[in-house]
Amino acid sequence: MTAAGVGATGYFRPEDIEISTSTGNSRGQVLYVAVTGNSSTVRGRVLAIELRNNGTAFVSNYVKVGENVSNDFLMPDNVALDHTGRLFITEDPGSAGSTGQGDDIWVATPGADQQHTASVSRFASLTDCAAEPTGIYFDRSNGTLFVDIQHRGGDGRDKTLAIRRE
Repeated sequence: MTAAGVGATGYFRPEDIEISTSTGNSRGQVLYVAVTGNSSTVRGRVLAIELRNNGTAFVSNYVKVGENVSNDFLMPDNVALDHTGRLFITEDPGSAGSTGQGDDIWVATPGADQQHTASVSRFASLTDCAAEPTGIYFDRSNGTLFVDIQHRGGDGRDKTLAIRRE
């Protein structure tokens, strides 16, 4: 049954979640949800859902075009937190249609609380428009960022990239 059919708000393809306690240095429990927009009027966003001890939740737009990120931010797909609490977000607009645009990885730096971000910036771009990042993960022991890539152009093979700071 669709959300409209039961009088609820549709969220247009929630894709991935990450909970703040996954990094081991959380200041509370916040669930981050990547919501891929799927229409010309609904843009993608990342929600922050604070899970409160009294059984309630507070929901905010952690990353949203028009609030804290440029119009280049499209269709968030996967999320992962690094050990400092920065949220990395993959998107896949290039492979979802014929936009001619590469897929990007964005990083949202947390603000004073985990419901709001201090800044959002492009971290990396995948310029092979046939490919898309399909997963993102941080190794907790050394901070290496792993990005899975599927539908690579040319040979079409999938691959995993490891990105680490030297």
